[in-house]
Amino acid sequence: MLRVRDGLRDGLGGEVTYLRVSLTRQTNLARLRGSVRDLTHPDGRPMSRNEAVHLIKVFTSLGIRKVRLTGGEPLLRRDLETIVAGISPEVEGLVHLTTNGTLLARRARALADAGLAGVNLNLDAAERAAFRKVTGKDALGKALAGLEAAQRAGLRVKLNAVVVRGWNEDQILPLVRLAQREGVHLRFIECMPRRGEVWELDRFMPAAEILRTIREGLGTDLVEETGQPGEDGPARLFRLPGQAGKVGIISALNTNACDHCHRVRLTSHGELKLCRFGPPKADLLTALRHHATQASLVRLLRQALQAKRPCHPLQRSGLLEVAQGLWQVGG
Repeated sequence: MLRVRDGLRDGLGGEVTYLRVSLTRQTNLARLRGSVRDLTHPDGRPMSRNEAVHLIKVFTSLGIRKVRLTGGEPLLRRDLETIVAGISPEVEGLVHLTTNGTLLARRARALADAGLAGVNLNLDAAERAAFRKVTGKDALGKALAGLEAAQRAGLRVKLNAVVVRGWNEDQILPLVRLAQREGVHLRFIECMPRRGEVWELDRFMPAAEILRTIREGLGTDLVEETGQPGEDGPARLFRLPGQAGKVGIISALNTNACDHCHRVRLTSHGELKLCRFGPPKADLLTALRHHATQASLVRLLRQALQAKRPCHPLQRSGLLEVAQGLWQVGG
């Protein structure tokens, strides 16, 4: 696909270089999200393999330099390796995957061969009983096998954990110890509400408390890394004493990362989202299915990006509500 001279800029003048693409809303595990958990979701008619590759190439023609494939659970797509192979040359191999890891062990090598560079493993518990509690399945062994297979395949691995009081705050230290053993980076994320969810504030565990739990549990201070926000986005990073791994803390509700946000999202139904908060801004898939040209899709993208606002809706209104479940937009 032809490269477009001018790249993507949002309504705030920021350069957009990172695309997150949800390939399916379907999941094979429940995942902790506040007072309710995400269950398997009917997907309707999501993007086909060719449609996903085509739309991603439109973005890469405009200067997108990194693509993350998400879900739901993207490994439920049997054509995932083909999608990765189709887009990895467009971003010089900077294709990453977010997964719960339970289906990864048998496919990690093929995905690496197709051009996948790294994996973010959603892991909200590091002990068997706790994992079963938060996901509804006794599948921790499969998730850890996926982690090991990804490392053997040469993929860069990170762990993501959402913390909810009363559900898995006792897993903070086991997850840190797992990250230490495996030498991988671990990011703790404040839980976020979603539309239709009764938000219980007593379940909310702020980033400061998560960090204090780590420090007290390890019996040592953590050294924070400083510098400009990079691929870890809004995460504050801390080095683990004597370890290669790092711990990141993402304060999703209280930190305004909008000024340096460089990402947009594409839902599994081809809808462009400028932010995880708020509604879609453009239906690219319908346009594509009506035979829109590359130039038409580029115009649609540029027009939608001008709607970017200075801060996300939670900070503007103070309402703890997300327009869609995060499983629909890939987190």
